[in-house]
Amino acid sequence: MKISVTVRLDRPLTEAAEIARRAEELGFSGVWVADHYFHRDATGALALMAAATNQVTLGTAVTSPLLRHPALLASTAASLTEVSDGRFILGLGAGGYEFGSELGLPIRRPLGLTRETVNIVRSLANGTTTVEGDTFAVTGAGLRFQASAAPVYLAARGPKMLRLAGEVSDGVITHGLSAAHIRFVTDQLDAAESGRRPQVVLMLDVQVDNDRDRAVDALRGRCLTMAGGSYADELIEIYGLDPDAVARLRAAVRSGDRATATALVTDDMVDAFAIGGSPAHLADRLSELDDLAVDEVILSTDGGDLDSATNNLTELAKAVIR
Repeated sequence: MKISVTVRLDRPLTEAAEIARRAEELGFSGVWVADHYFHRDATGALALMAAATNQVTLGTAVTSPLLRHPALLASTAASLTEVSDGRFILGLGAGGYEFGSELGLPIRRPLGLTRETVNIVRSLANGTTTVEGDTFAVTGAGLRFQASAAPVYLAARGPKMLRLAGEVSDGVITHGLSAAHIRFVTDQLDAAESGRRPQVVLMLDVQVDNDRDRAVDALRGRCLTMAGGSYADELIEIYGLDPDAVARLRAAVRSGDRATATALVTDDMVDAFAIGGSPAHLADRLSELDDLAVDEVILSTDGGDLDSATNNLTELAKAVIR
């Protein structure tokens, strides 16, 4: 199982590239960045990371075609594949909560627009193409340079998006650490009957601390979106959570009272989406995921200044890199 990390782009891009270099030096397999309009630009960060590293894979976890048209994503993916010598992975997702609330971009037909995006990105990498979609279309368009196609991973939680990932993607990026959830993910991927199994990638927050209670407390706020956001109700039981507790948390999240919402994140919710505790506990939990045939985990630690981020990464490497 590959062990990778995220780098938050709430810091200067040169610092992000230095953290990526350090992650490679420590033995991590990949470095992933989220593409948010309110943080620094992901494509610039990844280009600098490509120049600072030699072996780690580099990816978006994730970017949205509602922010970057699929034609631009095709050019971006081909360009980053070029500068990284084939180490780039294009992670795609329909979009986050801020699209509707902050950008006036309600997410309609997420399955359809995701399918269209994958089709356009892959077609443009292969030459001039025409794709007619309900959300996106290109007519006689083509990249005017020699392009190599990057692997495409889809962010997915619900059954329909997971089945789409099984049909059209090279990998799926999802959340949820329970054995029941991982079986659910692989069952949905297999239901696509594509004849191949996309890579199963789990994103999760981690907190290394010998004081287990303190580690769990530190993770509560970082699990708000995963535990209290919008996802299919059928997943609540699969995650191993109490429906009433999830309902209370969702109501608090929608109210905008972050302090109240954070206090409603139970230990079970933290354990469903994150790992907190001693180095031995982290190692044991990751070993369990490896046994469940997870292909890659993307670990997110606390940020802070460059020294703090580097120290956190170093402590994490000591716990999980063998």
